[in-house]
Amino acid sequence: MDDESNAPTLKDIADAAGVSVASVSKVLNNRGGVGDESRRKILDHAERLGYQVRAARSLIRAGVESTVLVMPAQFYASSAFYEDVIQGVLAEASTSSLRIDVRLVSLDAEIAISEISDILRDIRPGALVVLGMDHPVMIDRIVDSGIPAVIINGMDRTMRLSCVLPDNWSAGWLAAQRLLAAGHREIVHVTIPHRLSLRRRLEGFRIALEEAGIAFDENRHIFDLGRMGLQEPDTTPAIRQAIKQGRFTDTTAFFCSTDLIAINVMQALEASSHSVPEDFSIIGVDDIAIARHSRPPLTTMRIDRGELGRAGIQLLLERINDPEINVRRVNLGVRLVERSTVAVPRSSPHAKRA
Repeated sequence: MDDESNAPTLKDIADAAGVSVASVSKVLNNRGGVGDESRRKILDHAERLGYQVRAARSLIRAGVESTVLVMPAQFYASSAFYEDVIQGVLAEASTSSLRIDVRLVSLDAEIAISEISDILRDIRPGALVVLGMDHPVMIDRIVDSGIPAVIINGMDRTMRLSCVLPDNWSAGWLAAQRLLAAGHREIVHVTIPHRLSLRRRLEGFRIALEEAGIAFDENRHIFDLGRMGLQEPDTTPAIRQAIKQGRFTDTTAFFCSTDLIAINVMQALEASSHSVPEDFSIIGVDDIAIARHSRPPLTTMRIDRGELGRAGIQLLLERINDPEINVRRVNLGVRLVERSTVAVPRSSPHAKRA
């Protein structure tokens, strides 16, 4: 049917198949609660009437009855980063008739591995979307299960699971390049490098400094909150204490591994009677909503979090439709968002906003 006004409705399909509209909706959205015979009848009539159900049929042929999105409960409850990723996952899954169930696990790796092992037993046959986790033992368990799976915002270094993540190396390199271009040479990277993605940001930062002829020194160029046993909320007091101890006497700029860390650094500087960007320049990563509303608005590396979610589902559907397809690692581009936290170094006689 070429005319949209003549496109079949759910009621048309329900009348043809002799079932309820609710049953048609469940089948076309790949939800449970409808028997196999009725499900096939609905799909047959929908196809005959010209309704687009190819995605639903491919899932049924592949034997995928449910798809579980598994992620740490802490990310689900409080992460400004992951909210948009989840929305991208759900939106793309909806257009592909893929039903998503969310299961929350511990942030502690050992506990999470056990919880994921239980989930893998529960969802056969099914598929798995892993969000923000890439522990090697966890990956082993998923691969051994044989269940179609994809990692979003994480990476399988053994190249057995497809994954999609921001180009974290480029985020670090580009942020450092921006600060170097403004004239900064004494730059400190504030980070909690507990995951590979954050270590990649550090690596890009380090390479940019070395390419600029600056000998990289961990003690000079890294402020590692993780090594001190701290988390993001601890950033402000840690930076204030370091300022009192003279840790940043020569520093003129900070590259922070996340926007939340960057904003905490800004608060610590303000509480210590320093101004941004007059005294210190700052760049973050993520471009979460609060970055636009900080004082001053934060210059940052933007990650399209919705696209991360959509691309992850697309990779999963590829795996479902063709289990032999080559594993893919997709690095999504990042870009600099200029706002108001970068200026030339305070030691410059021409110090002004760059």
